[in-house]
Amino acid sequence: MSAWLATSQHSWNRHPVATDSPHVHARGTNPDRILIIGDGAATGRGVRTHDLGLPGYLARSLSTRTNRAADVDLVVDGSMTIRTGLPTLAGLDLSRFDIIILSFGANETLDLMPTRTWTHYFENILLDVLTRAPASTKVFVLAIPAFGINPHFPKSLARVVDAHGQRLNSATLRLMKAYPEIVFVPESHDHAFELEGAHLYRQWAEEIASRIANNLDPARPKTRSTEEADERDRQDALQRFETISRERALDLESFTQQAKNIFGTEIAAITFVRSDTETMRSIAGTTISELPRAESFCDVTIRRTGHLVIHDATLDNRYADYTLVTGPHHIRFYAGYPLQDPQGHRIGALCLMDTRPTPFTDNDADTLRTLALRIQKHIYDPATS
Repeated sequence: MSAWLATSQHSWNRHPVATDSPHVHARGTNPDRILIIGDGAATGRGVRTHDLGLPGYLARSLSTRTNRAADVDLVVDGSMTIRTGLPTLAGLDLSRFDIIILSFGANETLDLMPTRTWTHYFENILLDVLTRAPASTKVFVLAIPAFGINPHFPKSLARVVDAHGQRLNSATLRLMKAYPEIVFVPESHDHAFELEGAHLYRQWAEEIASRIANNLDPARPKTRSTEEADERDRQDALQRFETISRERALDLESFTQQAKNIFGTEIAAITFVRSDTETMRSIAGTTISELPRAESFCDVTIRRTGHLVIHDATLDNRYADYTLVTGPHHIRFYAGYPLQDPQGHRIGALCLMDTRPTPFTDNDADTLRTLALRIQKHIYDPATS
């Protein structure tokens, strides 16, 4: 096996691998937040961008079925195993996600790991996920696909490897009888372990998205809000942003001007919410520089996973006494979408404000979210922005 991987021109080790940002988004509002963790085809072999791999097609396919946006975070490595997967999981805040997809087993199949060992380690992973993820989070386990479907894989090896893969899949199904809340996604019989084209990723993603959509509760609660999270971690994320801003002399002015022009509002701003204040990092249309956090619309925004719209603050007793509303700025309309760092800490918002009550459609919310995601990419992934 090692010799074939090292020498064959068809070895998946010779395929290109997606190396761009491991965060993929599908357009819309009220996003489902998805984590994919593991090995195998989820690593994006055969394509150069995750947008053309499993994460991109899964986000778009699921969004089509739910009529909501989808945000996919990818934590995958071709060498990851169920032994190394557990410490990797331990470093993730699982409370951020509505959906968790576990994709393990390729390396264990090739290594012919004993089923008892597989069951022991995989149960540890399941227990960690179920213990730390919210009860509303849906967990899916992808079956180990067959290697022999790949026409270039040596048939003599395929018979041995695929027979063992089936044993591991059977062991997983037996294990999951004790955890009925977890959903097993069977192998598609139309794709190989190592996918070599975007169209095959699309086909696989559609099958997974269909299974996920059928198991989602449309009325389920969303993931926890920032007010329940560790505020110290959020403030640490703000400090990391400040370091990036200083080192790169970060310019965000074009984004606020673009937002103001697109929506036709009097004001557009990029804000960051500190311990006691909201700072306008970039603003177009006024000279406001700082507000008390207690009277900040954006502080409400960062406590949500989606957008916040206030059509007329003077008619909403939650905000009618805010200084922005009663003072010289006379703000009535507000719309904001949270900005977050790669670890999911919501540190601020892209927002719009106006002195007039203003309608705001789902298409507007989608556009605002798209601009917010561009700002995040500009800050944290400048090479691809």
